[in-house]
Amino acid sequence: MSTERFFEIRKGIMLNFFTGREQYDELIEPGQGHLMFNDHSIHWIIDGERRRSDTVNWAIQFWLNDGSIVEAPALGTASAPRC
Repeated sequence: MSTERFFEIRKGIMLNFFTGREQYDELIEPGQGHLMFNDHSIHWIIDGERRRSDTVNWAIQFWLNDGSIVEAPALGTASAPRC
């Protein structure tokens, strides 16, 4: 069973998405939602919706190390920031 970890975006990051027909990158800036990682894939959470990204999983550790993201409490808890 995987554990969901949530992250606040502190610096602009690039996420990769695939629509079934085309692949594209999207720049995500601070304040544009949160990230969720479930040990299998990265999800961008914005406006109450989850968008699964095709970005490689090791990007989470890279972004943590360079300060682009910080771990946050689970969304929906009293101490969690709002998207």
